[in-house]
Amino acid sequence: MEELKSNLTTTDTVQELQRKLFQKAKSNVGFRFYALYDKVYRIDVLSEAWERVKSNKGAGGVDGQTFEDIEKQSVGQFLKGIQQELKAKTYCPQPARRVYIPKPDGTKRPLSIPTIKDRVVQAALKLVIEPIFEADFEDCSYGFRPSKSSQQAALEVRKLLNFGYKEVIETDIEDCFGSIPHRELLDMVAKRVVDGNILWLIKLFLKAGAMEGNDRWTDNKGTPQGGVISPLLANIYLNNIDKSWKPLNNSARLIRYADDLVIMSKYHSQETMAKLKDLVTRLKLRLKQSKTRILNVEYEHFDFLGFTFTKALNRHKDKRTTYFYPSHKAENAIRRRIRQIVDYRRPIKVEQLVEELMPVLRGWVNYFRIANSSRKFGKIKFYVAQRIRKFMRRHKGKVGYGYKQYPDTFLYQKLGVYNDYRVCWAKTF
Repeated sequence: MEELKSNLTTTDTVQELQRKLFQKAKSNVGFRFYALYDKVYRIDVLSEAWERVKSNKGAGGVDGQTFEDIEKQSVGQFLKGIQQELKAKTYCPQPARRVYIPKPDGTKRPLSIPTIKDRVVQAALKLVIEPIFEADFEDCSYGFRPSKSSQQAALEVRKLLNFGYKEVIETDIEDCFGSIPHRELLDMVAKRVVDGNILWLIKLFLKAGAMEGNDRWTDNKGTPQGGVISPLLANIYLNNIDKSWKPLNNSARLIRYADDLVIMSKYHSQETMAKLKDLVTRLKLRLKQSKTRILNVEYEHFDFLGFTFTKALNRHKDKRTTYFYPSHKAENAIRRRIRQIVDYRRPIKVEQLVEELMPVLRGWVNYFRIANSSRKFGKIKFYVAQRIRKFMRRHKGKVGYGYKQYPDTFLYQKLGVYNDYRVCWAKTF
């Protein structure tokens, strides 16, 4: 397909479209977009959507179609078929396949997996409307946004704590993705986008429902986790909290990552909590009581986005400062993953195991590299080395760790075990 051969050109044309939409939305706060639908089924937009969906990999939906199936049949024909359906307005998404992801506490998180075709259409829609709403989003929102990250949110939390915001409210919104009411969400989208076909397309996704086995159900609320468009729709809805917060709370700062949030203030945290509850209730949502608490960071620590934040004396023992590092939950999670990979019962060679472990460790370390993680990194490095030594000894029918047989030089120079545990502590002020 010629449109896919020049991916750079395709990417550039889509970026130019997004730039123009963002500039128009940013320069005119009250402007409402009336003609966007034809841009969703532009072949360059669909091509870029396909590339993004494919790069995220993932399983197929209820139709069982895989990326390999589509590539065998022709990606070009696949995208042209989508274009024709959208243009003729005959497109109809299938229900998402419902699966459950186990959580560390023993519960399961529901995940809805749309078909690849529906993911491509959602990605195309997102490419078109996201720049418009990005122009309206507040700086305190960090989740699922271009050029924003959880690391940036964590650094901002540390900065505010060092600036004297010592009273902290930590909470999240209970079943946020599953609780957002459709009518109110569409009303919020329509404040910026009044193209009836765009609203029709969003409504189709919201009403597509989910299927588990032979059971299918729909609801009048929820943007199911797993959909490409769901995080953006959630941010559009929760932007009401961000915008309402600024004029109400000059002495308290909100940091939000999707449905997880912390509020830091210098005083009056009880009053701040009451205002937050009022905002959330007006949005027909509720705070998760089991994860909601008020604390003073001078005496207690708290977790946010995988980091533990605490105050302690600095190395000179003359000033209390903020430290943050991987939480116990984050450390336990990487240990579980290491145990799954480095399991002596697996009938694989140690070289394959090391190769499989490399991206897992690299990703975890790169995420926490910005923090005061040296001690935690040392523990994980030691744990990995011990597990690999034990793996090799067991495969030879021996016990113990074999320090002399497998010294550090053997692990890191010959086997190539991941060994980059440097900390890049970043200043924020």
